[in-house]
Amino acid sequence: MTGTTVVALPASGDSSNWTASESALVEAAGLVTGPPNDRRLAPRPVVEAFLLHARRTGLDPIARQIYCIERKGRWGTQVSIDGARLVAERTKEYRGQTPTQWTTDGVTWVDVWLDSKPPKAARVGVYREGFVEPLVAVATMDAYNAGGPMWTKMPALMLGKCAEMLALRKAFPQDLSGLYSTEEMDQAGQPKQAAQVAAQPALVEAPAAEPSGRNWLAEARTKVSTAEINALWAEVPEHERSQKLLADLRAVGVALAQEAAAEPPSPEPEKPWAPQGEPAGAEWVTAEIPKDDQVRPGEEETPPLEGMEPEAPLTGGDDRG
Repeated sequence: MTGTTVVALPASGDSSNWTASESALVEAAGLVTGPPNDRRLAPRPVVEAFLLHARRTGLDPIARQIYCIERKGRWGTQVSIDGARLVAERTKEYRGQTPTQWTTDGVTWVDVWLDSKPPKAARVGVYREGFVEPLVAVATMDAYNAGGPMWTKMPALMLGKCAEMLALRKAFPQDLSGLYSTEEMDQAGQPKQAAQVAAQPALVEAPAAEPSGRNWLAEARTKVSTAEINALWAEVPEHERSQKLLADLRAVGVALAQEAAAEPPSPEPEKPWAPQGEPAGAEWVTAEIPKDDQVRPGEEETPPLEGMEPEAPLTGGDDRG
């Protein structure tokens, strides 16, 4: 396949190296989601895969030939039916296709669907160089009908596009493998960001809320506790909240908590008096006063020194002559 991308998409998924123009093109390709004040880029693997598909196919995201859509939390690269036809043409092996046909019973096929009821199936055959017969693919209404406005209004056209995309991918698997059309993926769920904005009525945007003018991070640095940080976050208006501001305030709160944990505990002050309700000295150890016939501490009887034995007490009467 030959061809080059029309627009200058980033060379890699590292957003830190993107220019302002490249960032705008990535957003236009559908790789950014979220409200205006909290735009989020798709995961790095999704961005890398999309850029690789764009280079490989040479399709233009600005012309909506290729784009990225998030459905139920899962990202996927999609192509329009015009983009798939362009990829097949650039291979130089595309030799046209059969007219789209529809049926209600799988036996009788018609080239134009005029019935008011939706068809049951559609089929398309794609001719490729080297093949004698066309490569035919069939899409059934039960498998692809998503029940959306376009499927209700033009069921035959939507089903025919699914059959054609199936046939193109069947004929050129090397170039279209892993790429699906919006019509095929409608049954997977509604995208978070609309891929067909023009098909929806324009909404009148509400006036932007006035900024508060407060420097929330500077105010957070004046707080002395995490409780005050939490109270400050509660004051931030919804239109000024973002993941970055929340992360900054949390960082300030963590720093405060670490400082508090690093400070040594203050010693308890000495009690100048006994607690109220207890007599003074109630916590002191009291000693029992010994009776006269008891030995007081420190007055224990000690043995006499050698040669200084006490005289025996006198007994009997007076023996003076």
